[in-house]
Amino acid sequence: MNNPSGLNPSTDTLPHAAARTAAVDQDGEAGMVATVLVIDDDPTIRLLIASGLQRKHYQVILATDGQQGLEAFERHAPDLVLVDVSMPGLNGFDTLRAIRHGQAGSKGRHAPLLMLTGYDDVDSIKEAFEAGATDFLTKPINLALLTERVRYALSGAEREKALREAQLEQASACKLARLGFWHLDVPSGSLYWSEGAAEMLGWPSLPASVESFLALVSEDDRPRLETALTVASHNREGLDLEFSLGLGSLERTVRLQSAEQASEQRLVGAFQDVTTLRAFEDKALYLAAHDELTGLPKRHCFLSLLAEQLSQASETRWLVAALDISRLHRINEALGIRAGDQALVLFSRRLKQHVPSHALLGRLEADTFGVALPLSAQEDPRLVFQQWLAPLARAQRIAGEDVYIDFSAGASVFPDDTRDAEALLGAALQAQRLSRTQSGNQKLYFHNEFPGSCDASALSLEAHLQQALQKDEFFLVYQPQQHLAGGHISGVEALLRWQHASRGVISPVEFIPLLEETGLIVEVGDWVIQDACRQLAEWNRAGMDLRMSINLSAVQFTQPGFAKHIMAHVVSHGLTPSQLELEITESAAMRRPEHTLEILLELKELGFYLAIDDFGTGHSSYDYLLRFPIDTLKIDRSFTKGITQGRASRAIIRSLTTLSQGLGFRTVAEGVETQRQRDYLEALDVDEIQGFLLARPMAASHFASFMRNTSIRTRPTFPGVAALVSGEGTAPGS
Repeated sequence: MNNPSGLNPSTDTLPHAAARTAAVDQDGEAGMVATVLVIDDDPTIRLLIASGLQRKHYQVILATDGQQGLEAFERHAPDLVLVDVSMPGLNGFDTLRAIRHGQAGSKGRHAPLLMLTGYDDVDSIKEAFEAGATDFLTKPINLALLTERVRYALSGAEREKALREAQLEQASACKLARLGFWHLDVPSGSLYWSEGAAEMLGWPSLPASVESFLALVSEDDRPRLETALTVASHNREGLDLEFSLGLGSLERTVRLQSAEQASEQRLVGAFQDVTTLRAFEDKALYLAAHDELTGLPKRHCFLSLLAEQLSQASETRWLVAALDISRLHRINEALGIRAGDQALVLFSRRLKQHVPSHALLGRLEADTFGVALPLSAQEDPRLVFQQWLAPLARAQRIAGEDVYIDFSAGASVFPDDTRDAEALLGAALQAQRLSRTQSGNQKLYFHNEFPGSCDASALSLEAHLQQALQKDEFFLVYQPQQHLAGGHISGVEALLRWQHASRGVISPVEFIPLLEETGLIVEVGDWVIQDACRQLAEWNRAGMDLRMSINLSAVQFTQPGFAKHIMAHVVSHGLTPSQLELEITESAAMRRPEHTLEILLELKELGFYLAIDDFGTGHSSYDYLLRFPIDTLKIDRSFTKGITQGRASRAIIRSLTTLSQGLGFRTVAEGVETQRQRDYLEALDVDEIQGFLLARPMAASHFASFMRNTSIRTRPTFPGVAALVSGEGTAPGS
């Protein structure tokens, strides 16, 4: 009988060469053949998958059940595994666990594992990920989709492999920066220290063996250190612990670190004298009161440490400074939130590098850092500050771009300005806010240089806000939203920006709270609605069917006749309410929930679509959620960001989409920056996405160009939209 598949009937596997051979990849370039192991008890499915993968130049190994698949994995070490869920004997979930956590070593821990399942229930998907699946595909098999998922998974595995190798090579070097280092020869027990290590601890010399080193460690800490060194030596694992080290009166608290080792013959690591740092910190407080991103104390912890030091300061003077990174929002908007996080980490590292080692450091707010250090009687606070101030502002490579990270700074002095720690920090922050409004870069102000002007920055900004609307300084940018199932651009969100005459574009985070506080948000919000309607009407005339999302403030809800006022703008531009989706944040909606419900019902009766923004970050009142006439839940970017990093965010998003489906809501995920995030969201049944993966917020003229040049096209999402557009209602050229 003919055997066109090339199968070996006795083993049901494709012929496999031990050595990889060169082949032509999908782009026509020479490359290495990737090996794919397919484990499925259905011969038809095996043949179908094998045929599709071979056409894409993959080498395929076939196995009929889980046990045979495990044997094939250990024998051939494939680059990727496709596993069916339902198989006799060892099922797909147990097969994944055996590969991921069995005797296959690092190859099993890191190989991409794709689950083939005929189930689409949440429990099966959850169990697949918990068993170690990298991704999953539902049956019936779509060969085009399968080969693309395989290609994507293999590319991701190669990137992860390169990253792991780079981390192993650089782990010790990174930990050695600004620290002493040590080297232990395991067979002989000999210890070697970096040049200057003894001087760093203030000792004449350091021990040359593990035995003499342990003799210097305090009795309470000695067993921990001895055990840690033994485990690290025999299991090639890293270590990280602190202990007390004493030589006569020269007692020190030392932190010893090492990364995972490549050899059992030696250990290489770093050490740090943390005596002064630990004197400032309570160790229990350290675990609960430090910023996760930078490792620095948070504001309340920084204040507690400062107050403790000031209570013991006697007549010692202290310099307290606040440093605020300039225009961090521009980095976030241009390069993404991760780039902004990188900027914060780099700035905190520079602070640690340049400020004196005995200084207190803290992250006070999102982009504001605090520094406090004691001064001698002869030291000039300004000169001390300027010694380490200048090196902090410089260009840094972030997300492939050279980004100049500048800052504004303010300072106060204890006891000259005040003796209270919180008041001292407040004075430094006031000085910093004033310095931010001054012309020029890297301005430093001391609190005593402008008595009585503590609110000058806010007052100046408020004065400019009063005139911004009359001077046409406000403008709108638009960010597209994509419908995942259809792939088309379904709508845009209108976002407010302020082009300040001297400061440039100011972040909404800075001026919108001031608009709400002064009541100007009513007038500015009305302008936003009017201009968004005008732009939507213009796009309609150009043949683009879009839903326009507009953010509303809780303050606007307090205005009499608010719903009818919006309706007047819609009618004047020839639109229908169903073309607008009005968004209100969850926290704003819950300020006065009964009043909010009345306004929402009125808007809904007029025909507007309604959305709750940032859902899951505020009150999350399901009682009112059931009563509000909502069409859409917008999932906050904080959950989207963590979707690829852990099960918690995926579980939250899955629960939200399940809730939305049950209530008939649409779900929109914000802050989508990567294709992997998009894949997860699509798998979790999110309806639409919005974020930098599609496009950054852009001017209306750029959006029109974006729609002309993108391969994605719009099509009607809500009933009645197409009727407002002449012709077929499609974008030109679609």
